[in-house]
Amino acid sequence: MAEALIETDALPKPEGVALWLFRASQLFALIAGVLLVAMAVMSLVSIVGRAFFSKPILGDYELVQMLCAMAVALVLPFTHAVRGHVIVDFFTAGAGRRAKLVMDMVANLVLAFFAFVIAWRVTVGLLGLRDSQDVSMLLELPTWWGYVPFVPSFALLGLISVWHVLKDVQALGDGASAGARR
Repeated sequence: MAEALIETDALPKPEGVALWLFRASQLFALIAGVLLVAMAVMSLVSIVGRAFFSKPILGDYELVQMLCAMAVALVLPFTHAVRGHVIVDFFTAGAGRRAKLVMDMVANLVLAFFAFVIAWRVTVGLLGLRDSQDVSMLLELPTWWGYVPFVPSFALLGLISVWHVLKDVQALGDGASAGARR
């Protein structure tokens, strides 16, 4: 049996606002999973239809493109909430706990900044697409629909990054006070 890549039991139990952020990220990840399953089923039906009946699903490539982008955006907050992003610790392997916390705080601040900027710019972009009435080529779906999940996903990613910064600041403070008691 495959082992879990992220053991959520080992993570600190979120409370208050952190619990809300974590539950929202779980919901987004669940929606991403549903979108991926729907996309896989649609692709299978389209491939079988194309191979055996010369009747593929019209616009399947458009739908796959839109659903993949949505799913990736929706899963980012949960991945960050459980600190599941890939970390290359080649240069920091020998660093102390305090140095790693400071680097994590800086990385989370940078991520929060860019997540909020992306949420803002995607909002501006999708409103522009909506106003210009841009549509996909085959299905004539409004293209701005595909960008809608990006806004709450990146906003939530930014909030989770800020939450990690606050937790790291608290951990630094706990470490400093523990060192002062010795």
